[in-house]
Amino acid sequence: MDRIQRALDLAKAQRPVSSAQPQPQPLEDARLERATLYREFGIAPVEFAARLPLDWAALRERRVVSPEDRQPAGHAYRMLRTQVLHRARAHGLSTVGVVSAANGEGKTLTAVNLALSLAAEPNQTVMLVDLDLRRPGIARTLGIAPAAGLESWFGGEDPSRKACYALEGVERLYVLPTLAPVPSSSETLAGLGTRRLLNELKERDSGRLLIVDLPPVLLSDDALMVAPLLDAVVLVVDERRTRREDVARVLQLLGNTRVIGTVLNRSRESEKRAY
Repeated sequence: MDRIQRALDLAKAQRPVSSAQPQPQPLEDARLERATLYREFGIAPVEFAARLPLDWAALRERRVVSPEDRQPAGHAYRMLRTQVLHRARAHGLSTVGVVSAANGEGKTLTAVNLALSLAAEPNQTVMLVDLDLRRPGIARTLGIAPAAGLESWFGGEDPSRKACYALEGVERLYVLPTLAPVPSSSETLAGLGTRRLLNELKERDSGRLLIVDLPPVLLSDDALMVAPLLDAVVLVVDERRTRREDVARVLQLLGNTRVIGTVLNRSRESEKRAY
């Protein structure tokens, strides 16, 4: 807290106090605060880097679903999109995490497919953020090769600010991937940088929906560091892997975090149903 207060005091000290000088406007105040936080704590604003190509033939092999897909999987994700949008708009939600109990249950694939489906809505912009700092997977799932990711933004004396990417052929969707594991991920996610990152992304576009891929809840405390900063989460369950007691434990650990839906992956019954 002393370091935070020192940074804020420094920002105030740099503002003009003479009545002959114009007082800074709120936008200038915000820029000054961001610059001060960057100097003091290495917290840089995220900037747009590039537009990356997608190989849809390879994506289909990885079960990434195009928003135009008319197969049962495409309908399932459009149904999930509609439910998430209804609840987000009804309750003013702007940040939604995607979690699972353990690894291998499909949370990253669900986050990617949900983000793609949401971005197909004409009036909805989406930011897909990879905060699974132990085993990041969004870039690999999308088959993209960014120059830098959030691991550069979080660490080092000169963190890269250009970690935000658009995708060719997909409008209204932006991606903040993590390319390599981040040491001390739990402490990193608990730090001021994560809060500033999420706040900055929300402030840039009040209508944007952030979809955040989180680590499995039962394998580390990483997800529990971020969940209280989000408005809600979607819980991904694998019918063939997830145990009932694991789901109960996840809900207990999430505490007051709002759960707005559950995704059942690899359901044998749903594979028999189509419309």
